[in-house]
Amino acid sequence: MKINYLRIIGIVSTTIIVSVFFVTAEIYKEEINKNSQIADLENPFLPYAGLFLFGLPPSVACIVISFLNSTKSKIIAFSSIVAASVIVIFIIAFLMLEYPSIFGIPESYWES
Repeated sequence: MKINYLRIIGIVSTTIIVSVFFVTAEIYKEEINKNSQIADLENPFLPYAGLFLFGLPPSVACIVISFLNSTKSKIIAFSSIVAASVIVIFIIAFLMLEYPSIFGIPESYWES
């Protein structure tokens, strides 16, 4: 029986990223909720949210590509999953800036 280390690394890294995200969300719950009407770039939770947004797609991609056989298909699948997720993240960020009311963000949020 061959052990698939890529799958193990993907599962462990996904678990770590999700755990860190939810634990820090619980720790910084008061910090997140106290000034939700104004933009706060000094919020200590922002790096952990970035870890979740940009760290989770590659770790999930590792799990997905561990089921593939050829190196070429692994490279193509990994690149496609990561690129698609980053494109979606930036599209949502753009929409949040241009149309904040769709996401329940006050219109004056980005101006403060």
